Amino acid sequence: MTESDKLQRARALWQAHHFEESCRLFAEAADDPAASAEALTDAARALGHRYEITRAEGYLARLGSLPGNSRDRALLTAQTLRMIHREEQAIALLTESLKVRAHGSAPAWLELAVLLERRHRAAEASEAVEAALKLSPNLMEGLIIKARLCRRSGEDSRAESLLRRVTRHAAAHPFTRAQAWAALASLADAAGDYAGAVARMEECKKILRPLAGQAEQHSRTVLGHLEKMGRELTAEDFRRWQGGVPETPARVAQLTGFPRSGTTLLENILDAHPDLMASEEREVFSRDILSRLWREPDAPVPPSIAAFDAIPPEKRRRLRADYLQAMEEAAGEPLGGRLHLDKNPTHTLFIPAIVRLFPETKFLIALRDPRDVIVSCWMQFLPLNPSSVSYLSWETAARRYELDFSLWRQWREQLAAESWLEVRYEDVVADMERGARRALDFLGLPWDPALLSYRARLSGKTVHSPTYLDVAKPIHAQAVGRWKNYLPWLEPQLERLRPFVEAFGY
Repeated sequence: MTESDKLQRARALWQAHHFEESCRLFAEAADDPAASAEALTDAARALGHRYEITRAEGYLARLGSLPGNSRDRALLTAQTLRMIHREEQAIALLTESLKVRAHGSAPAWLELAVLLERRHRAAEASEAVEAALKLSPNLMEGLIIKARLCRRSGEDSRAESLLRRVTRHAAAHPFTRAQAWAALASLADAAGDYAGAVARMEECKKILRPLAGQAEQHSRTVLGHLEKMGRELTAEDFRRWQGGVPETPARVAQLTGFPRSGTTLLENILDAHPDLMASEEREVFSRDILSRLWREPDAPVPPSIAAFDAIPPEKRRRLRADYLQAMEEAAGEPLGGRLHLDKNPTHTLFIPAIVRLFPETKFLIALRDPRDVIVSCWMQFLPLNPSSVSYLSWETAARRYELDFSLWRQWREQLAAESWLEVRYEDVVADMERGARRALDFLGLPWDPALLSYRARLSGKTVHSPTYLDVAKPIHAQAVGRWKNYLPWLEPQLERLRPFVEAFGY
């Protein structure tokens, strides 16, 4: 099999979610001493996505030593470093590469602008994006970043003009135009034009819906399997699994709930504690551990209670070690005995699987008024994936919330009472210290005053959540009760949400 054949086959397997075999083929192509830049890059990105980052960095080192255009290699390497969670290295590489060249390239300047803006280095990001647009005035992704920076500096009218230009550009990528419409919707929302915000967001959804077929199909299959097993679980099942704590328990916790429920805010507050290391929305468990937990490659059976019971102890030990090692690789540092907090709002449906693998897990469940949650999910641009496709309409967003939290309401009565705690977003924004102390007490950690200055750490941390701009601002309650502004569009879903509004005290 030629290198080209291996790469083509590996990409097809990746698209089909056969990650193990895909990575094997990518690595096989890249391990050849004569491997091309394409093979080395693909292998680094695939392994980086799987949090085998040390191996990925090895391939990038070989990429840097290849003959050819060093400017192009620097960009390729920087893009890959960003993808494998080494943003600071990417910034340093691009900065040095652009420094030694008179002009650089528009894609390189744009990549640098994206990285800097995420790190809240707005002035430097503005210089980078201006350099990109000087070289390529019709670089639509650059206009998106420039508009975002304009909003940061209060130039909303200028931001709107830039975003309008993107939406009118026929050659712009569909996702870029969808992102521009979502940003225009956010501007309308901030101006109090809620009908305008909905109209603009609907333009975003119109672009995304025809592209969502594969993600929707995958979502239906996975959610169907998880719901079937979840409904069948009993308190005895959870007692059996939570009673199987290993001889050497891990210090692990999960922060989950539902997207747009305040998980990013709470995670960044708690991450300031010196005895806690938080991981933000890593796909280690959902993509790399869950699929291997109860099944073997030659027996792709749906999840079931019987299959979970039959997981061999040795396999559980191996997967536990794989999970913790991947989290350390992603962070670029060892846990060092600290409590590991895995923050991912889509992990709620994985609670049974998490309990089976890590019975000692403590679960922080983020709650927020369900009506505010649905509005926030619908009003957000997200890349298409099996989770985000649920937010392409008001109804599907409400249905997904109903699924996740109907199962949570069942499981919270079945799980050991000391293993979970619900934390309300509204309580955290009303009194951050009190809310943080409550979470720390549950996690078995003492109060530390470093939590009061958590925002100071954000300048040196890339927040991957779409709410990275909001979490850097002082805590406020402006989003509490936001749903009332969108009542005409939300109203058809209120009856579906009512049981949760009442159950959670809203």
